[in-house]
Amino acid sequence: MPDTDTEAAQAPARRHGVSRRHGVSRRHGVSPRQPGSRRRGLEIAGLVLGIAAGVGVAATWFVPSLRHLSGPPPVNSPPVVVHDSSGSFTSPGSTTAPDPAALDAEWTTYSDRSGCADWAGGDGVSAIRLNSSQLAWFFSDTFIGPAGPTTGFSHISGFAHNAVVVQTRTRHGSAFVTVTGGGACTGPGRPGNAAPVVGDSPWLSGTHDRYWDEDGLRTGGTIVKFYNRYAASTFPFVPLGTVIASFDAGQLSSAGHRSRYGATSRPTLVRLPSYTPPAGGSPILWGAAVLRLGDTVYVYGTQSPHVSDPLRHLYLARVPVTKLTVFSSWRFYAGPGTWAPDQQGAQPVPLGSGSISGGSISGGSTSADVSSGFSVIGAGGRYWLIQAGVGGTPDIDAYPAGAPWGPFDFTAGRRLYRDPSIGLDDAHDFRIMYEARAEPDLSSGNTLVISYNVNSVGVNTGCQPMASYTNTVTLPRFVTVPLAAFGPAAQVRSVRSGPSDDPGIARRSPAQWFASWGLRHGCPHIPAVTSVRASAGSGQVRLSWPDAGLGLRYLVYLTGPGQPGDSPVTTAYHDGATLTGLRPGSYVARVVPANLRKYKGRGAKVTFTVP
Repeated sequence: MPDTDTEAAQAPARRHGVSRRHGVSRRHGVSPRQPGSRRRGLEIAGLVLGIAAGVGVAATWFVPSLRHLSGPPPVNSPPVVVHDSSGSFTSPGSTTAPDPAALDAEWTTYSDRSGCADWAGGDGVSAIRLNSSQLAWFFSDTFIGPAGPTTGFSHISGFAHNAVVVQTRTRHGSAFVTVTGGGACTGPGRPGNAAPVVGDSPWLSGTHDRYWDEDGLRTGGTIVKFYNRYAASTFPFVPLGTVIASFDAGQLSSAGHRSRYGATSRPTLVRLPSYTPPAGGSPILWGAAVLRLGDTVYVYGTQSPHVSDPLRHLYLARVPVTKLTVFSSWRFYAGPGTWAPDQQGAQPVPLGSGSISGGSISGGSTSADVSSGFSVIGAGGRYWLIQAGVGGTPDIDAYPAGAPWGPFDFTAGRRLYRDPSIGLDDAHDFRIMYEARAEPDLSSGNTLVISYNVNSVGVNTGCQPMASYTNTVTLPRFVTVPLAAFGPAAQVRSVRSGPSDDPGIARRSPAQWFASWGLRHGCPHIPAVTSVRASAGSGQVRLSWPDAGLGLRYLVYLTGPGQPGDSPVTTAYHDGATLTGLRPGSYVARVVPANLRKYKGRGAKVTFTVP
């Protein structure tokens, strides 16, 4: 006879490792695990998305880590080639801008064709030219393939907090090679655990801070990139400081001509001194944007007065390009006409305030704010701060200033683009955009290319993210804007974008999808299992129960001969399970629903007798 009970929520397990999609491990005819026996198989896992004020995306895995399989890459394993992508790659100095649809499409195709050593999705996108036929694409949180539009991400080679993809133009399109810090698979189908190019290897013991990429540039044979460091295993994310990574451009170029397996890079790192202003909050994080004017580089930074507050102040330093990695050579904006020799003297760059309306900004209604990642460009005789709108808006905006040090006038801004696929509802798959950046190495003499990141904060009833169902929510997007749009009193026209790539996952079951923002632990309430039925036979029982919600798994406990009932004998991923190998006698089976983060809901019991 059925009965109900409740189990308390458990804390989430630690991250790292390899996971499988929820649909892979549906098991039938499972024998109950004997007391003290070793747990078999991989635990189902996935991604828990948390977005904190546009900082980026953090992925949390709840699976055991795998050791990288050693051995040389297999022979004859050329990179993934995306054909007919010539419209996405222009030559230096070209007057023809890339086609944003082609840019979008090449990353979609690369993800769809990705193997276990390939990039399959990610955010924090920015591109730096290596030479006339190669680009280095830098990413923050990176899924490693395989992946697909209807299967999501496989995770068999892990997840890295940053990576580099080298794109090489070929006769028929472009070849793509993913560069990690090591540990990705060494051959088709082999498991791995990819390390980031900046940061600790995931197979080392202990917790590891996250390093997310910011802006950068090439100087001579070196690519200089900024990475901001965040404390491990914390949410909301706790910023700790900034490192400068120096990559050998020739080494990255060579990686792009080699095998798709085993490409690695470990740049030289310089950790900048961390400084928090006297008023408190976060330290100043440097490198959100860089602007090179002649032999001088302006480095923009951000600082939150309160770590959990999305409001960010803007800071600025300048340094000779030849001394970019020498922090003692930096000078810091300390007010109009004043530059301090150390960051303790730095003062925020002034910003106006205003609200976007009809493509322009009217003053007064909202406080000025900067994103965690943006760009500053010179155009139309002024300087423009370009960023994605903060707070989940679908806009890319630009704000003018008369000098690199501002003040940037947030009452005279212009809306450059609005993405119709962005929105925090099921009709838009709970998509957000963030960290829009100008891409000078993709742009032409009269057209600016802007990249931006798209992700989804949608989770289903079982707290599975949208990435468990499709790879389309974490792919970079691009728009092109005529430079004439930055002229005096110009109207923003002729902005081009690619077609919307919206699989409509949430629209299929809108009652089963939620915006994770504002939910306790980022997950919706777990519905109860209301009843359990048992059909017993010789040495076995078939259990069934009503489905409680999309993405839930069910922990099955068994009390009876040889079964103490203190831990699950199996985990089911649908509305039934068959237990075999049972001794004769009376049993109590208890079925408890649980979500991806191992929190549990109210369960139900049933008693039965095995003859």
